[in-house]
Amino acid sequence: MKKPHLILFFILNFSCAISSQIVIKGKILDENNKPLTGANILAFPNNKGKLAHNVSDNLGNYTLSLTKNTTYNTSISFMGFITRKETLNTPKKDSIINFILKEDPNKLEEIVIKYKIPVRIRKDTTTYNTDAFTNGKERKLKQVLKKLPGVEVDRKGNVTVKGKKVTTLLVDNKKFFTGDTKLAVNNIPADVIAKIDVIEDYHENAFMKGLEKSDEIAMNISLKEDKKKFVFGDIEAGLGIKNRYVLHPAIFKYSPKTNYSFIGDFNNTNRKSFTLRDYINFDGGLDMNNLKEVIQSPVVKLLRNQNFTASKHKFGGFNMQHAKNEKLSISSFLIALSDKTNGRVENFRNYLIDNITERLREDESNNQNLFLGKIQFLYKPEENTRIKYYTKFETTSINQTIENNRDLANSVINFNENNLINSDKINSYLKAEKKFSTYHTSQAIVNFNFNKIDDSTNWLTNTNIFPNNIPINEKESINVLKKSSTEKFEYNVALKHFWILDNVNHLYFNVGNNFEQNKFKSNLLQDNITISNFSNNLKHNQFTIFTSILYKKLIGDAIFTAELKYQNYYRTSLDLNNNSSYQSNLLLPKIEIDWDITNRKKLIFKYNLTNTFPSTRQLISNNILNNYNNIYTGNTDLKETFYHFVSLSYRNYKTYGWSFYPSIYYKIRNNQVQNIFNTSTIFNVINPINIDTPNKSLTTNFRVVYNYKYWKATVLTEYTNSNYATFINNNKIKSNNNSFLTRASFRTVYDNKPNIDFSYSQTHKDNTNSLFSAISNLSNLDVAVDYEYENWKFKTEYLYNFYKNNATKNTNSFNELNASFFYQKENSPWGFELLGTNIGNNISKLNSTLFSNLFSERRTFVFPRTFVIKAIYKL
Repeated sequence: MKKPHLILFFILNFSCAISSQIVIKGKILDENNKPLTGANILAFPNNKGKLAHNVSDNLGNYTLSLTKNTTYNTSISFMGFITRKETLNTPKKDSIINFILKEDPNKLEEIVIKYKIPVRIRKDTTTYNTDAFTNGKERKLKQVLKKLPGVEVDRKGNVTVKGKKVTTLLVDNKKFFTGDTKLAVNNIPADVIAKIDVIEDYHENAFMKGLEKSDEIAMNISLKEDKKKFVFGDIEAGLGIKNRYVLHPAIFKYSPKTNYSFIGDFNNTNRKSFTLRDYINFDGGLDMNNLKEVIQSPVVKLLRNQNFTASKHKFGGFNMQHAKNEKLSISSFLIALSDKTNGRVENFRNYLIDNITERLREDESNNQNLFLGKIQFLYKPEENTRIKYYTKFETTSINQTIENNRDLANSVINFNENNLINSDKINSYLKAEKKFSTYHTSQAIVNFNFNKIDDSTNWLTNTNIFPNNIPINEKESINVLKKSSTEKFEYNVALKHFWILDNVNHLYFNVGNNFEQNKFKSNLLQDNITISNFSNNLKHNQFTIFTSILYKKLIGDAIFTAELKYQNYYRTSLDLNNNSSYQSNLLLPKIEIDWDITNRKKLIFKYNLTNTFPSTRQLISNNILNNYNNIYTGNTDLKETFYHFVSLSYRNYKTYGWSFYPSIYYKIRNNQVQNIFNTSTIFNVINPINIDTPNKSLTTNFRVVYNYKYWKATVLTEYTNSNYATFINNNKIKSNNNSFLTRASFRTVYDNKPNIDFSYSQTHKDNTNSLFSAISNLSNLDVAVDYEYENWKFKTEYLYNFYKNNATKNTNSFNELNASFFYQKENSPWGFELLGTNIGNNISKLNSTLFSNLFSERRTFVFPRTFVIKAIYKL
């Protein structure tokens, strides 16, 4: 489909949808003409049309989008007032209608409400009565959420509510596995859901709410009464061409005291049940302190790759929650994963200093096994005391083989690379919280971590592929082995006291310490003989003491927070009899203003100064071979990096109508640890130093959303600029990267009509340094259509991207067509599905990256065409 036709199609749909609606707005007042905040107004259509609902704001304003030529029964209600009901025929044009409610003289008596309110908003909790929005044909939680106003679910399983991402998912107030939304939305059956609560500023401990600020958004799924003592779920099994198979059981057993869940997935298609995001969530998420460690971990490097041409995936997850009594509850989960994948990548690299080009083909074979587990105890001896303890563990083994074919200056070399990784982690965590009175609450946290990684890389080649400064013994068959071992022991202690001075002033005190003991060993061997200058035996200890004071003040509808943190850092390093130490004393300020202009409008300003310290590997005093053409040399004199971060964001949200989300983020990194490159042809010697030149980055984005009860349209624009410096062969190289993104999307949620999910994005990148300039454009089109007719459900998705690089003059187009036909007779436990992926059998896709010393263009081969027939049985 040509681009003008797509745009015309989008405009016609948008125009037709707008022309079929009438907007009614006005105020809900009491008899004294004072606005009622939080009053519910519902409009029930007599025949066609969809239920409309709104909640009045702090000025009493409401807005309803109604279908033309439709009669509605309206209900306006507010606690303590007589519910007003009347019939409304939609006018021919947009109108203003005010409603006045009378105070109920019997408001203390029990009130029986005929209708369940579809949406109820109470401060920071929004409750959805799902029966008001569903038709009974939904299979999974994902289909239910898509029909709720203000709720979005993307294809990856991310859930957002009112423009904010849901971070924790609960079932009957208990965390579902790791709390990530993906497992829940794709596995929890739709027919077991009674209601859904969305909780902003979520805290596991209720009496900490209002003391600790939380960016967590929780979604709690309440089960129907007849499902709380029941086994439910479904089992999928399927076969396809070329010996494809799928087996996916999802079984749940719930009772008042004990709940069990099991999710399994066994297939040789391109479907993955455990991804990089799942692993990071299990590992506790990302923050500034563990960001580098998590990203550079061997497990993450392998899970990050989701492009493969063949796969055997085995996944099993078991979750148990048991309430022993009112004071003690126990929860645990186990996750096991076994993956075997094959993949192919073709790299075109331009080494900028000597203008040398290299073509490298990599055929990968990966075999990975992960076993994760967690057991948690929650003890509440009394209402104002809470103790949580958990232990989690992880064991990982990875075996990766890469067959390389390199073409350098018309010289072709074949060599093999084998990577073996074994990793073990254990973490114990204890948190105790006590509320002594209305004004005083305390918290204590003790945390222990142990992590051990054994890593080896073995290169086998008939030609010397290594840098000249590695004394390789030239032979017909060259065997080079890199071995490394990392051990880390860490404990943290933090004590915090919360003092409520009065209703508008809070004062918090925090003190704690962190101790790390790290050991890193590495060797480089040829034929089991150690190569000189490539041995490391580093013992690195660091000790941090910190204390902070935080002041919080309520000014009108705004919360002003100021914090000052004092940090004392001390480290010692011993590597092959080379001793070094470093100490610093720092003051780190933080300011935040959180202004709730109305219950739908919010403005947030943030500033904070943070720091990160060099990793153990960066402090080694000898060499280590990162890759066959990269030598890394550490620096024992490295110091911390400082981050100044400023952000301003605004939110103006409406359930129906226009919503706006502008934001701006600015970050400056001072004294940053930057790699110096000493380059010769394709070989690099890398050495980290602290540089004076600041690294600056700016991001602005503006998102506009229009919500109608049947559809939603979104436009996003984003601009990112980053400026930084690197050093190559003693020359300072300044880089400037610009990225422009524009995205438009349109999604419908009709009950008995085809639904479309359309998005188009354009990304323009301009990456420039004093050696090279690369301008690239990437266009992405994503169109999905689903339609339900009686017992049939049809889904199709078309993906298209077009890539153009002005530097290499290369272009690449990639498209993928997926489709699904599903049949399930009403009231039958059996369902059947025909699923096809990559129906056009596309082979590869292309992207590019500009690094400090090279430009890389990467062609990745994708999973081939697949057809599978599945049978689904609902328990």
